[in-house]
Order: sequence, then C-alpha cells, then structure tokens
Amino acid sequence: MSLTADKFNQGMTTDQYIDIIKVNKDPFCQIRDGVEIPDDVLDYFNSLENPVNLAVFTSDWCGDAMSTTPVILRLADASDNINLSVFNRDDELDLTNSFLPEHRAGTVPVFVVFDQNMGEVARFVETAISLVPAIDAMDEMVAQAAASVTDEAEGRRQARGRRTAHRVTKAAEWGAVILNEFQQVVADGFARPADQRPAEGGTKWPPED
Repeated sequence: MSLTADKFNQGMTTDQYIDIIKVNKDPFCQIRDGVEIPDDVLDYFNSLENPVNLAVFTSDWCGDAMSTTPVILRLADASDNINLSVFNRDDELDLTNSFLPEHRAGTVPVFVVFDQNMGEVARFVETAISLVPAIDAMDEMVAQAAASVTDEAEGRRQARGRRTAHRVTKAAEWGAVILNEFQQVVADGFARPADQRPAEGGTKWPPED
C-alpha cells in the first residue's frame, strides 16, 4: 500500500486534528505551546530547494504521540517548506502499518517525509531514540509511586496523570531532542540515492526476532 498524492491531500491540518482530539487535548496543546524550535532545525527546512510533504499518523490516546506529535506539528506549521497532512492512525491502520516492519505493526505515531513527487525520503517512528533512557526513568518513577497505592484502578489513574504531567514539564527539553533527531533523519534521507531511501529514525523497540 502506498500513500498517493490524492490520499495525502485528504489529511488534516494541525488545527483540524486538534479539533477532533478527545483524549489528552489540554496536554497536547500545552506541549505544542511549550516547544521552542531550534534555529538550526528551522533553518534546515526553510533552506530546502523544494518543499517536502509530511504525513503524520497519530492517535490521541498514545503517550508517545502526546510528546512527539505536537512537537513535529509545531515545526511543520513554522516552515512554509513543509506541507503537512495529519491522519488519525486508528482510521488508517493498514496504511500506517505499510510504513512499519511487521514486528512493529500498530506502533504510533509515525511520521513519513516525501519529496514533491511523493517519493519517500524518511520515516520517523514513535519518538527520539535518545529519549528512551529518560522515558524509562519516567516509567520507573511512576511505577514506584503507584506501588504505594492499594487500589489498583486508582493506581493506574494516578500513573497516567503523573506520566502526562511529566511529559508536559519536559516539553521544551524533550521537544528539542525530538526535532533535532527528526531533522537529522530527513537530512540523511536526502543525502542518500533515491534507491536507498527512506532513511529511518526514531525508536527501535521491540527488537526484531
């Protein structure tokens, strides 16, 4: 399955996507507003000879989407050289999975960059790989706090709240990391011959058998 130009043009803008968010809308917007785009990242995209097409497959319930999607949408909206099209992953599961290896089917979010002719340049999956230790540390902190709650359902509720609050607090710090890694994988894609694209970035888990 491929993403055609016609299908790409059916996607949503940032504002249209925000309008349909049912879960985590407030933290999504807080993270988007808390991001500062590094000058070198914005300069890179603004200096491209031709605009790129960026397809975003995301879901509002996903924690990594809460951290990563608003950051990359903020970049896309800041550069006239990025044509953005956002899709609700849950409505486009087969199409989203076509950009993932079989062992990672269902992973979200997925960001796919195309040239002006819809030739695929780069893929960026889930979030920045260098953030994995920080995410693991967050999960450990949340797990320790939840262990003291006797009611299991209440423990899960509090855990979700702590993760969300932590992601919002880290919006600027994590956002800079995400944007730098995203820009690097796009640059890697353009540096490759067309038959060796796409470049791939983002997380690598679970490990391939």
